[in-house]
Amino acid sequence: MPTLPPVVPRPVVAGRLNLIFPAAAIDAAAYSPIAAAAVAAMLYMGAVVDDGGDISAVTLVRPSMCLWMSDAVLTHHTDRDRQGYVEAALQSKKRHEEFVQSLGETFAPWYGDNSRETLRDETFAEWERVGAIRSDPAVPTTSPRPRWALTASFASLFDPALNGKALGAAVEAWEEEHLGPGAMVKIRTAAAVARSSVAVRITLPDGSVRQLAPGASSEILRGVVEQWAVQRLGQPVVLAISEPGDKVHLAEGTYLKSLGITMPAGGALPDAVIADVVEHPVRFWLVEAVGTDGAVTGARKAELLAWAATNGIAPKHCEFLSAFVSRRSPPARKRLPDLADGTYAWFLDEPNMELAWNELGSPG
Repeated sequence: MPTLPPVVPRPVVAGRLNLIFPAAAIDAAAYSPIAAAAVAAMLYMGAVVDDGGDISAVTLVRPSMCLWMSDAVLTHHTDRDRQGYVEAALQSKKRHEEFVQSLGETFAPWYGDNSRETLRDETFAEWERVGAIRSDPAVPTTSPRPRWALTASFASLFDPALNGKALGAAVEAWEEEHLGPGAMVKIRTAAAVARSSVAVRITLPDGSVRQLAPGASSEILRGVVEQWAVQRLGQPVVLAISEPGDKVHLAEGTYLKSLGITMPAGGALPDAVIADVVEHPVRFWLVEAVGTDGAVTGARKAELLAWAATNGIAPKHCEFLSAFVSRRSPPARKRLPDLADGTYAWFLDEPNMELAWNELGSPG
């Protein structure tokens, strides 16, 4: 019998899943509580296969075999107990229950059988997409026969002996190999925002630098200025960047005067004001960086239009952008349904994309 991998408790598995799959980068099904249960159960059963090659000679499982696992069973670590679990679970639920009782434990599964579709259609599907799990192609998808096993490279990330810098390096190497360029951008962005504990330096289109307080909003603003603006606008000029505490970074006063505007006035100042001076007339982009809340909703758009009029900017020359860390971030999930019509949304981890919420037939 091949050497079985170490038994790993669910809380340890859950922590590592969150390390491997940052929330901003991948569907939550990949690191959900039921996902942690499945990894723990599959490691216990030895359902691990090489990343490539023949899959038929290894232990394969059905989703239900993972759902029937319990914390009590995980405490029975001998190879004999683990092999007995697999053999009983492969036969039937009743035989499996009898085996658990033979261990002196009560049959108390983590999940009911009605969760198997969630595990198979969401978690396993997401894992298969990124190479964390394999299925036996010889087994039809409609068959009740077992057909799933974790890939060896993915399973190795849960080795309890792997810790500290070695764990971080192993996770990063697996991500580089399996998650692809787009997902890697998301992961690196999420990590950069999480690490933002020092001042954020923004390089403006003219080469000058502004230094903002640390935080997600500042990271978003840096992305808007350094990435979105230079791709989206013909000749962007940053007129103002505001921070909490009424701290405002303004463009040179004479430049503002030349555009016929005054700034700031009142508390409605957007997080950033960027002019596209190649347009005739000049277009003014009023930007909200949504680190926690504050997207351009209908009410906020009305406030910004009033602010623009007060400061010499014609409302008809205004455009609106709500900027987020990620489409999967909590602020985006909360506020995207509330975006005002005639506005745009941009995401730091997908810098080459933009969402527009416009009425059909409108110029936007």
